[in-house]
Amino acid sequence: MKKTMNITFLELVKVLKKREFLTGLIMVLFMGGGMTYGAYMFPDSFGVHNVIAFFGNFSSILIMFLAAKSLGEEFDLKTATFVFTSRSSRIRIITAKIASIALAGMLIGFCGGVFYDIAWIICKQPWTAAVLFGTIGKEMLIYLIYSFAIGATAVMITCFVNTTITSFIYIMVLFWVMPGILQMIGQKIAAMRKVMDYVLFCISDQFLMYQDWSIKNIVVFFITGIAFSIVGMTVLQKKDL
Repeated sequence: MKKTMNITFLELVKVLKKREFLTGLIMVLFMGGGMTYGAYMFPDSFGVHNVIAFFGNFSSILIMFLAAKSLGEEFDLKTATFVFTSRSSRIRIITAKIASIALAGMLIGFCGGVFYDIAWIICKQPWTAAVLFGTIGKEMLIYLIYSFAIGATAVMITCFVNTTITSFIYIMVLFWVMPGILQMIGQKIAAMRKVMDYVLFCISDQFLMYQDWSIKNIVVFFITGIAFSIVGMTVLQKKDL
């Protein structure tokens, strides 16, 4: 466990030092600032709740890319053989990579919570210190769970395709395109609408953007993330590097 935690810390530091993370975070913060300003200027039409929704929309792209790059870059840079034939087991390394994405997502969630609190204050909504800190904690938890599931999905896909870009494209299709297709099918097939409530890709927007973190959604994220992690680990264990 201690060794896994050490590897996770190293992976997290590597993620946070990536140029893509710093550039992406700056862009997300810039967008978040714009949304906060919009809530201040147009409180009736825009609304405070839209700050966290739009922030989540932009953040999801950054998290998806970081998740795809976490394992994908090992294949892109031809370092996979060295990394996965080291003394650390492949399962431990994959676990650390998924955990590092979850922790990086939690940091992004902290920023989202801060913007939400700022919007809440400048729009003169009733607040207390406990409420503000609670909002930040809630956002960090939501982003932690979301990023865990995204990281597990990206790792599983990357174990099959072995590249960052292809993995990122697949993730974007699954989380941005597939829900719309399933919704159209669900309009004609009632059973499909019920199934969609338990499909990770279909509830991700509800969870991140609209803050619907019901027990059902949390369970779906955790179970799907664990299942995808197991699939990815199984594939990687059998892969000849």
